[in-house]
Amino acid sequence: MEHRGRIQAQSGGLEESESWSSSTLSTQQDGLDLIDKLERKIPLAEAMVRKKAFEQARIYVKQATANGGVDAQVSRSFPKGKGTKVKGIRVDIEVITGKAFVP
Repeated sequence: MEHRGRIQAQSGGLEESESWSSSTLSTQQDGLDLIDKLERKIPLAEAMVRKKAFEQARIYVKQATANGGVDAQVSRSFPKGKGTKVKGIRVDIEVITGKAFVP
């Protein structure tokens, strides 16, 4: 089975992503590593405006792992919460096929 997905930073003139595609399940650490890689990949100012979104994305991956992982199809956008979105600037996690963030 193919396990595919991506983590992306979008809006505000930015569209960057880190994706995975593998016959093996991605772990919590794989997900956290992709978030870190994406955060380092984008300009510092863009990372700073998405600071809360990246933090919430990490929490989501950890919670998913605690629940045994997530099955496709998943699409989550961060930040969550009232008054947290600025002009659609966000970080998205998509699990397109298979399963991700297993223990």
